Amino acid sequence: MIFSSESFSRWKFEPIPANPGSILPPILPRTLTSFETLGFSLGGVLLWLGTAPAMHGALGIQALSVWIISTIAGVMLNLQVRHLGQIYPDVSGGTPNYTTRLLKAYPAIAQYSAIGYWLGWVSIPPMNAMILTDLIQTNLDPISIHIPTTFFRVLFTLLPYILAFSGTRALSILHSFFVLPAIGLIIAFCVFGFSWLTFFAHNSTIVPMQSASFSLEGWMKWYFMAVYAVYGAETGSSFVADSQRPRSTLNFIAGAAVLLPLVYIAGSWIINRLSPTDATSTFLVLVNSAQPFWGDAAPLLVTMLIASGALLSSATAVSNTSRILYQLARDRYIAPVFGVVSQRGVFAPALSLTLLFSLICLVWGNVDRIIMITGTGYLIAMIAFHLGMWHQRKSPESLWAKASLFFLCIEVTALIVGGMAWSWQDLLLGLSLPFIVRLLSWGMQQVKFAPFQSAWWFRLYQPKLLSEQTDFLSTQVISLLVIIAMTTSISWWVRSTLDNVAASIQSSLLILVLLVVAFLGVAIACWSSLPQVLAIDEAREMSEKTQAELSIKTEKLESTLQDLQNAQLHMVQSEKMSALGQMVAGVAHEINNPVNFIHGNLSYVKTSTQDLLTLVETYQQTFPNPPAVIQDQLDEIDLPFLTEDLTKLLQSMQVGTNRIREIVLSLRNFSRLDEAEYKAVDVHEGIENTLLILRHRLQATTKHPAIQITREYGDLPLVECYAGQLNQVVMNLLSNAIDALEEANHDRTYEEIEKNPSTIRIRTEVTEKNFVKIMIADNGQGVPESVRSSLFNPFFTTKPVGKGTGLGLSISYQIIAERHRGRLYYDSTFGTGTQFVIEIPVLQPDVLT
Repeated sequence: MIFSSESFSRWKFEPIPANPGSILPPILPRTLTSFETLGFSLGGVLLWLGTAPAMHGALGIQALSVWIISTIAGVMLNLQVRHLGQIYPDVSGGTPNYTTRLLKAYPAIAQYSAIGYWLGWVSIPPMNAMILTDLIQTNLDPISIHIPTTFFRVLFTLLPYILAFSGTRALSILHSFFVLPAIGLIIAFCVFGFSWLTFFAHNSTIVPMQSASFSLEGWMKWYFMAVYAVYGAETGSSFVADSQRPRSTLNFIAGAAVLLPLVYIAGSWIINRLSPTDATSTFLVLVNSAQPFWGDAAPLLVTMLIASGALLSSATAVSNTSRILYQLARDRYIAPVFGVVSQRGVFAPALSLTLLFSLICLVWGNVDRIIMITGTGYLIAMIAFHLGMWHQRKSPESLWAKASLFFLCIEVTALIVGGMAWSWQDLLLGLSLPFIVRLLSWGMQQVKFAPFQSAWWFRLYQPKLLSEQTDFLSTQVISLLVIIAMTTSISWWVRSTLDNVAASIQSSLLILVLLVVAFLGVAIACWSSLPQVLAIDEAREMSEKTQAELSIKTEKLESTLQDLQNAQLHMVQSEKMSALGQMVAGVAHEINNPVNFIHGNLSYVKTSTQDLLTLVETYQQTFPNPPAVIQDQLDEIDLPFLTEDLTKLLQSMQVGTNRIREIVLSLRNFSRLDEAEYKAVDVHEGIENTLLILRHRLQATTKHPAIQITREYGDLPLVECYAGQLNQVVMNLLSNAIDALEEANHDRTYEEIEKNPSTIRIRTEVTEKNFVKIMIADNGQGVPESVRSSLFNPFFTTKPVGKGTGLGLSISYQIIAERHRGRLYYDSTFGTGTQFVIEIPVLQPDVLT
């Protein structure tokens, strides 16, 4: 599937600055394991098999000088590429796409060289197909059996592409499985051969005694070819971008550099010492070289080495070339369609173009000319790479600028002298091919042919409905029948053919059959059962991913619900405080005016009353014997009592108005509507005002004695806070404490309460962290264990219906924790009591919002 809704989480998209209407190809997900990238990193070492025997036949001992210089260049190239991979870990395609960054000031040269590098690898699958076909024919010649050459060449060319198109990662896994035995064999060939020549060969010397005339033209001609092989050991860089462990992959490139001298110098020295120069076949050259130390096992081991090496280098080429085109499309050097990648990692358009050119090379059929023409582009790429190193000599990208300049000169000379020595026509064709590919890419963007458009590939790989998919059971049965029939037929043919054949030939053919059948079997499975298995695995991963997404969404919904509840609480609290403040302010205002009038006039009433009583007393002294009518009136009103009671009445009225004024002041202080919302206040004053408002609930009644208040106030500074909200918290905690005490006293008699009085203790102090701590404790029944975890939850209450809303503690927690950056917690022992603790900073860092 390509860019399906399920695949977006695996791919990272970037905006395109040049064309807002298009989308960049996705960055590759890091799916390749270290073991898989190890195989691709070491696969380039096996290219020695295709070049060394031919160079040995042409140059003889001079071939060693070619290999020594080119190997030094190859080792330095690997280490330089490894360094660039650390700088560009997300660049796919490796060396040619690093070159485009080194030569970004010269985009035409960068594009030309990158396409040339791609062309160099395009010819590898058909060239190996010809080598494998010839190898099979060589082993069958002793028994006079001839195979259909064209069929086998096409089959071996298509095999790695079939695996790559399947999108099951089978190509990289199969490559990794066979690469270690192949590398092990080539190392064993070099180590055993060197040891045999050093310690056991009696008629041979380590250093050849014969001399050969030096030819610059011949030397450059084969350096031209050596570049094609020895420089190819850096292919691991192509897979850094989609490696799970890119650092390990880069270290494998350094490991391949270590193997280069052993294989290319020691191995070439061995075949120069042990194989005659008239041997032209790779198989015969290696068998002749290996027989002295491997004996009769040489044909078998060499067959396995050549077969596995050819198949593996073809797999490396197919995997490498598609990534080169992909990155070039990302960098806008070629048509965007080549950047299309399926969810399973299939570079379908890039693979299609590479397959087309591979088949063209196969139809051409001349291995030497194919290597010459496509190798020209590869050599141009290496020239551009070293040119980029010299161009960036003052930047961190370049490690050995002078060495790069030295090898650049050698490569330019090899291109001109060596290319002309091979064929000037082929040289010109090789130089023209990158332009032809660029022209083809440009034409694909101009022609409105559906497969040239990315949208066509999007639709092609859209997820299919279950009803549209092939029946799974039928597919497996048919695949099993095909594999059984193929295996039985091949086994029958091999058995009947090899009955009268020598054991050595039987073993070699068996190795070939095993390797070929292994690749064919995996190829069939890749297009039958493996996609189904992969689909099941993807469905499982998608299910797990969906479960994880649902879990995340559930958590987000729960968090949103909690935020919503908090917002509701905040609104309720704000509206409650606003309404309460306005009501309190209104009531206080309405009471305050008449009370002030009464309180202000009481002093005048007291004075006037005293004057009247003084006047009455003066009359009594002046007229001690009043008339009977007046005396009767005096007796009726009981003037002495009236005089005494009136004075006391006025004093009581004075106390009452003072009390009303204090209550009004407490209400105003509690609401704080006439002051700034945020300010430094006296916490103790707020506590006392709250106690005054709650005084009616603290006083004694006929059912219980008064609740005792114990004050243990510390020396507190003024505290920056929202005074009205802090008073509300103290009010909630004191009210809950009173409720708890009333509930605890419900089953106790008046006398029992007097013996163990209900008490609320209020204690304040300043902590070492400059926090004010307010502790409100009661000696009620405490909080039951079952409800402690829910105590601060919104709408949770243990009170009877109509007595509590479940918002008091939740709002209080919000006010302290969120508005004041403090803490509200409690400590309770069931049966003993509960203590709530408020902690807020004395100074807030900034004004809270």
